[in-house]
Amino acid sequence: MLLMEKLKKDLKKDKRRLKKLVTGANFDWMIMSLILFNAVILGLLTSSKLAVYNQLLFLLDRLCLAIFIAEMLMKIFAFGKDFFKSGWNIFDLAVVTLSAFSMFSFFVALRTFRLFLLLRYFNRFTRLKQILSIFVGLLPSFGAMLLIFVVFFYVFGIVAVSFFGAEFVEFSTLERSLFTLLQLFTLDGWSQDIARPVMAIYPSAWIFFVAFLFISFLLILSFLISAVAEIIRKTIGVAPKMKF
Repeated sequence: MLLMEKLKKDLKKDKRRLKKLVTGANFDWMIMSLILFNAVILGLLTSSKLAVYNQLLFLLDRLCLAIFIAEMLMKIFAFGKDFFKSGWNIFDLAVVTLSAFSMFSFFVALRTFRLFLLLRYFNRFTRLKQILSIFVGLLPSFGAMLLIFVVFFYVFGIVAVSFFGAEFVEFSTLERSLFTLLQLFTLDGWSQDIARPVMAIYPSAWIFFVAFLFISFLLILSFLISAVAEIIRKTIGVAPKMKF
């Protein structure tokens, strides 16, 4: 019994020491540096010009993976069940686990997503934390705008197929029509490549294109105003009164 109690005490002591190690600033900086280093290696492995160094790069990648696995085991041992209460930890564990098996080699590139883990260290930098906070705050507004755009594009896509699909392959199907409208939205050669050829056959088509661009502009403007208002609210804590 005494031996068991001593072992339990030693185990708890080791866990406390290990927890202190893996939550320390130096350990965090080491893992951050290793994540960046591994991301660079994965990028170099995609270059055909460096194919002669592929074996060395592969070994370095495996070494990084081994360290990541050791990191996971250390944290699981130190935190126990609490390790799985963090979404970051679960994501990290899933990516590292999949990367460890050759049958999931196509998931290796997912390890570059570990760069997003650097976001959890933003709390140490006031400016970066503020930017991240504003970004997260804008996600609901962006989601609402995206939903409106989906409906907007869908309606105009169907109208374009109905009006111009018989004569122009760009509007022959809904998929092609939506892609063409996306090109129109980005103003990538919209006048010369899209609008004018259609207007040569359908002179009144300018109404469709002008209406599409005008409504797109209003939607973008409304989102920008909403984003600026959200940024001001996040910065000074007061929602500005906007008159139109």
